[in-house]
Amino acid sequence: MITIHKLIVPVFCLFALFSCGNRKSPKSEIPADTLSVKVPELKNFPSLVPGDIKLSDKSFGDLIELKGIPIATEVMFKPLELEMIVKNGMLIMKTNGSTGLIKFLSIPELKLICEVGTKGQGPGELLFPMLFASSDAGLLCYLYDLRRENVYTIDTAFVLKESGYRLGKEGNQMFGSKQFVETGNHQFYYASNSTTGKGIYSFNPDQPDSLKLVFDLEAGFKNNLGWTALTGDFAGNREKNRLAYAYKYFHQIRFFDLLTGKTRTNRFEAAANIDAESPDLRSVLAPSSITHYWGISAQPDHLYCIYSGRTPIEVGDEFKKGTDFIFIEQYDWNGNPVKRYRLDHWGYFCVDEARRTIYVAAVSADEPMYQYTF
Repeated sequence: MITIHKLIVPVFCLFALFSCGNRKSPKSEIPADTLSVKVPELKNFPSLVPGDIKLSDKSFGDLIELKGIPIATEVMFKPLELEMIVKNGMLIMKTNGSTGLIKFLSIPELKLICEVGTKGQGPGELLFPMLFASSDAGLLCYLYDLRRENVYTIDTAFVLKESGYRLGKEGNQMFGSKQFVETGNHQFYYASNSTTGKGIYSFNPDQPDSLKLVFDLEAGFKNNLGWTALTGDFAGNREKNRLAYAYKYFHQIRFFDLLTGKTRTNRFEAAANIDAESPDLRSVLAPSSITHYWGISAQPDHLYCIYSGRTPIEVGDEFKKGTDFIFIEQYDWNGNPVKRYRLDHWGYFCVDEARRTIYVAAVSADEPMYQYTF
């Protein structure tokens, strides 16, 4: 039985510590990835049309229901607090546990190629890592360490290294709160807590004075709502010069045009979320707060977001009945709704748009991993 406390992601909970003990695999074992080639820049991609756009579920057209196919992988992991991306024909998965915290799995079989990371606090070890994508051909991914405020790389030989990028904590926080997007060579944006609530910053690690707040994520909300209420998921598209932020406690997504600075806000019809509309952290994190967006996957042509629209209490009841599900909302990179899917398992996800596949690590199901073809 899944208890309610397992359904709520605690804001202040630190992940288990792990070291960089690697189990390397020869480069020849990396499967060829002919589908995930770099998408050329679309020079004629239209500018973002700014505005505050009112939408409803009907804006996507008919709901598309998808049934998951279980993947009988022998890789052991707990489907909890996962992060996943796809690169070089591999599913890269950040897991919990004592060893093998970053796993590299073949697609579509999901066989283990390599795993990196062990718990610990010794030299070169990590605390509280978060996974984010890299477009660098020589890198498989980045890791951002919230506790130490460092960025690490994992290259195509599965070697984990400290990048040397030094970051600062906002205010008097015990640990960082950043979500990164790479938009160029040594050019990043990150969403983080700010003095007013939350904001998006530009950052070039080669230029110590480059840090700048470029978008205020509290815009459009009442003043001093608080960073907890503004929790959400951050993503971007390097080729299309776009960023997006999906709010967890509001059915709202903002799209940002990096070339023009224009912003589009998609604001959906939604019931009031009284507990979340508070500067009080305990009220926001209460199990009676409605969860809207809580997962995001940036792809070359579209943005995919997990949508709930229920409270953790309601989701817990569905687990007991075996009727759990999630929605996936699909947008183009100018914020236009494309399609809306209903998946028959609740869990953590990522999208492989080139193969038209959604992967879901199911929290309460017979198998830990399912795939959906769309």
